[in-house]
Amino acid sequence: MSIQKSETLPDVTYWLALQIAKVDPVVDLDVMYKGSLELDFLYQLLTCKAQQHWWRNYAVALSPVVVNNAFFRAVALLHNRNIEFNRSRNTDETVWVRDLLKR
Repeated sequence: MSIQKSETLPDVTYWLALQIAKVDPVVDLDVMYKGSLELDFLYQLLTCKAQQHWWRNYAVALSPVVVNNAFFRAVALLHNRNIEFNRSRNTDETVWVRDLLKR
C-alpha cells in the first residue's frame, strides 16, 4: 500500500489526535498547549508510537518532521476544539437545549 506524502500529514495528525483524546487520565489541554512535562512525555510516547504504527501497518517510515508537525497540529486541533466547545456552552443557541433537557 503506497501513501503519498501529501496524505500522510493529515492522517498522522488525525491518528495522533485520537491517541491524545484516548489518554487516561484525561489531559488538560490548556496546560498542555502552553507546554508542560505532560506535553513532553506525550510527545515522546506518541510520536514513537506513531512511527511504529505507520511502519508496521503501512511499511512507511515517517520522517521526524512529519511526526513533529502532526503532533503539534493534533494538540492545536484539540485545544481549539475545546475552546470552541467552552465558548458555545453558554450561548443563546445552546441554552434552550440545556433548558429542554432539564425538563
